[in-house]
Amino acid sequence: MAVFDTPITTDGQNLEKVLRQHLPVVLYLYSDANKALDAAFNRAAKANAGEILVARVDVNANPQVHERYGQPALPALLTLDGGDVESRAGAIQPADVDAHVDFLLGQGPLPTETVAESAARASSGAAPVHVRDTSFAVDVLRSEVPVLVDFWAPWCGPCHMVAPILDRLAQQYAGQIKIAKLNVDENPQMAYQYQAMSIPMLMMFKNGQPVDRLVGAHPQGNIEQMIRRAL
Repeated sequence: MAVFDTPITTDGQNLEKVLRQHLPVVLYLYSDANKALDAAFNRAAKANAGEILVARVDVNANPQVHERYGQPALPALLTLDGGDVESRAGAIQPADVDAHVDFLLGQGPLPTETVAESAARASSGAAPVHVRDTSFAVDVLRSEVPVLVDFWAPWCGPCHMVAPILDRLAQQYAGQIKIAKLNVDENPQMAYQYQAMSIPMLMMFKNGQPVDRLVGAHPQGNIEQMIRRAL
């Protein structure tokens, strides 16, 4: 089989041939041009050539494909392995492409919401927020409520084990605390300053000062105890 390092533009009839190939497929459903998404799918196809196939279908010309997969909000993506749907998302943004490709390749968790949905929850305080070296002072040190910072990295397996716990706690304690995530690979300054040598490391900040921490993949009960101590 040829190695494709760019997305395959296909239709309803030829999609079956694509799905019968031995590689898992990232399927992009669209109705309008979107340069940012085109670039994201191009990057994914090039970076993972020989591991996945990226296929594009214009649903204006192929409405049966849109109907086949439940008419998700466009633009949409699905990941498939052996023709079976592994994940799906509608009204996607470029970052959603990366998350679903990582999941399909076994390099990340199953995305349960889109970037836009996550941002909406985060703005309400009901989801973890992502912070950087440059935003740490404002988002963490000057916060009016205690902040639990998760020092993590995408390659860290235990970090992915803790992530759903933090999602639940962000909803449970919305308005009382803030949960923030800092990628140590992309933000070495804060990781070094707070000695995040082993991850995941959860550090609680209150009034701009670190007051508690846990290192490793702790159960929810231990993390809740740390939260309650800060309230």
